[in-house]
Amino acid sequence: MSNNSLEEDLRSVASKAAKKIGKKVAKKIGERHTFNYKSSTTDLVTEIDKWSEKRITEYISNLRPDDEIICEEGTHVKGKNSVRWFIDPIDGTTNFIYGHPGFSISVGVEINNTTEVGAIYAPLLNELFSASSAHGTTRNGKTVEVSKTKLLSNALVATGFSYKSDFRATQAKNLIGILPKIRDIRRIGGAAFDLASVACGRVDAFFEHGLSPWDISAGHALVKNAGGVIKTINLSKSNSSKDYEVSLLKSSSELSSDTITVAASEHLIDQVVELIINSQIDC
Repeated sequence: MSNNSLEEDLRSVASKAAKKIGKKVAKKIGERHTFNYKSSTTDLVTEIDKWSEKRITEYISNLRPDDEIICEEGTHVKGKNSVRWFIDPIDGTTNFIYGHPGFSISVGVEINNTTEVGAIYAPLLNELFSASSAHGTTRNGKTVEVSKTKLLSNALVATGFSYKSDFRATQAKNLIGILPKIRDIRRIGGAAFDLASVACGRVDAFFEHGLSPWDISAGHALVKNAGGVIKTINLSKSNSSKDYEVSLLKSSSELSSDTITVAASEHLIDQVVELIINSQIDC
């Protein structure tokens, strides 16, 4: 099978899984849910997250039994080939609990340790994003592209905040150096949805600290195949001074807890990265 044929097969499976399960998840809004806390009292998981994860994993495994699958809520299916799936069964669980439209089902795929394919479905908006190198990036079947904004001062920038209250305070202080330099900030509460928004030009850029591979795998594919760029900022401290390493993201597996993920067009990416670095303060 050629690379394009493989990618298209994976894109089809990812898209069908995200939409099929996503529609069922949406029907559970308004029901009484059992939820638990993960890293903090603002980091929620419901029985529907786990239900969605199980159904998506079963769907993919039935069609692609030799692929590796890694999911947010702990499911891990070992693989026998170079294909690895990253699943976020409900990205933006708090939004789901509240019936807010900013949640999605996120299904990303790596081939040979490189992000290549992704699908994100936002059930309450009925928006299905999918991407591969041969297909480009589409929203409900129509090709989309990242924004053509070139000036940082005209950029609408999406972001998200930590689940840890003390680090949220630091992030709020960082915004003091960011807000005056851009058009405005948007905070929707789901990294996958934010990356899909970058891919279709709904926002001009996105950044967030401490994301996990399943948060961004699908969105990475969307942005990349819509003409955008994702870079990471990694911070290491030496002798009380800051040394930032900026890299082009190849695979979401490269993320660490200290990574700041930044997505934008080629016109904006370096400007946004520089702005974020210059706005950082000590935690």
